[in-house]
Amino acid sequence: MKDLQKRVITGILGILLLILIFYLGINAIKISIFLLTLENVREIYNALHNKGIKLCLPVLFFGAIITFLCSFFDKNLIYSLVLFFIINSCLLVLLENYDISNYAYTSFTYFYAIFLLNLLGSIDDIYLIISAFVISFSTDTFAYFVGSTFGKHKLIERVSPNKSVEGAIGGTFFSLVITTIYFVILNRYNDIYSINAFVVLIIFLASISGQFGDLFASKIKRYTGIKDYAQVLPGHGGILDRFDSLIFISPFVFILYNFI
Repeated sequence: MKDLQKRVITGILGILLLILIFYLGINAIKISIFLLTLENVREIYNALHNKGIKLCLPVLFFGAIITFLCSFFDKNLIYSLVLFFIINSCLLVLLENYDISNYAYTSFTYFYAIFLLNLLGSIDDIYLIISAFVISFSTDTFAYFVGSTFGKHKLIERVSPNKSVEGAIGGTFFSLVITTIYFVILNRYNDIYSINAFVVLIIFLASISGQFGDLFASKIKRYTGIKDYAQVLPGHGGILDRFDSLIFISPFVFILYNFI
């Protein structure tokens, strides 16, 4: 089976699974995000291991659990962030082989692979959570099609040689259009989803941030010398290969949730 066929089949199955999760409700979404963060940790651990970096897995699993519990029971995620920092810092003092470099990489992994994605899980509004996926998928899809058709100027070649300036602009433009239409449709049923300058700005910034999330993940892959984070999604790679942009989009949707 060709790689493109694998990507299409995996994409279709992924969309069907997402629809099922959204249908099951908020708790199903939060549990799913928890499972994603566990896989994120595994993929980052394996990637950094190639550079001789040893993450402290027990404290990361602890961080994943407490962050999930805060999200699930609608508690402020700052509690989980503080608890993780304290426990991780105590282990730095207590464990002889846990040096400052591994401590720093473990802290980074928690914030990147666990905390940011749980910002999305802490949102008790399914339609806003869906908007994050709309922004992510529309940006990625149209950046690819516009870039492959009209791309002539490299975006940041040393990080991702296949991405173009034209693709980045096209991805953001079409994401803005599609997500705006999504909110206009929502507004017909609930006026809290009205489109205004602030909402448009958040969509715009989220789309750009999502593309930097993709580049950020590519930078880590280049640093660690890997092509994909894993092979759990045929044709796509790992969870981080597929949801890297969503991680950087989540904070903006979280901001929108708190100000809408």
